[in-house]
Amino acid sequence: MNSIYKIYVCAKSRWNAWRSRFPWREGMFMDGRCYVWEPNWLLRLLRGQHRGRIEVGRGFKCINRFDGNLIGLIQPCMFTVFPNAVVRIGDNVGISGSTLRCSESITIGNNTTIGSGCLIVDTDGHPLRAEERTKSDYFRNTVNRPIVIGDDVFIGARCIVMKGVTIGNGAIVGAGSVVTKDVPPNTVVAGNPARVVKVIDN
Repeated sequence: MNSIYKIYVCAKSRWNAWRSRFPWREGMFMDGRCYVWEPNWLLRLLRGQHRGRIEVGRGFKCINRFDGNLIGLIQPCMFTVFPNAVVRIGDNVGISGSTLRCSESITIGNNTTIGSGCLIVDTDGHPLRAEERTKSDYFRNTVNRPIVIGDDVFIGARCIVMKGVTIGNGAIVGAGSVVTKDVPPNTVVAGNPARVVKVIDN
């Protein structure tokens, strides 16, 4: 019976990855459909634009059903990866109902857990100057910086991780935090903006 259930879970996960246009990796568990943004057919035809790249390690767990997480989900996972950008997800990573918007690079290390409703963005999205935001090519003046999340990191629910941030190995980000600066390894940070509140003893 156990082997039959494993076959069922694998088939269902593969189906959810396929209909989400998410790259399949053996051992992946995808609970419900996630959403992967890509340029519409006209942009692909006229500009030759395609979505960026998503690289997934072994044992990736992606929770998208609203009842799939014990504290509940406010949305399925959403991956917006712009042309020439890349999201790298390590081995044994779990993400629940979160948004990753990648204009340059987002790297997530092995054995990292990202809680429900997090927002991870490597871009401002819009220029700081008001006159630049009204231009049709405003994105050219938008600041992008890579995000690096290390191994064995735990990011609590409803956190925001901003552009240019590196979160060190073994760090914990408290629920509801806004991370605007680098987080040292093996520390607990919390607040808005997030600050070190504890060092984790090895």
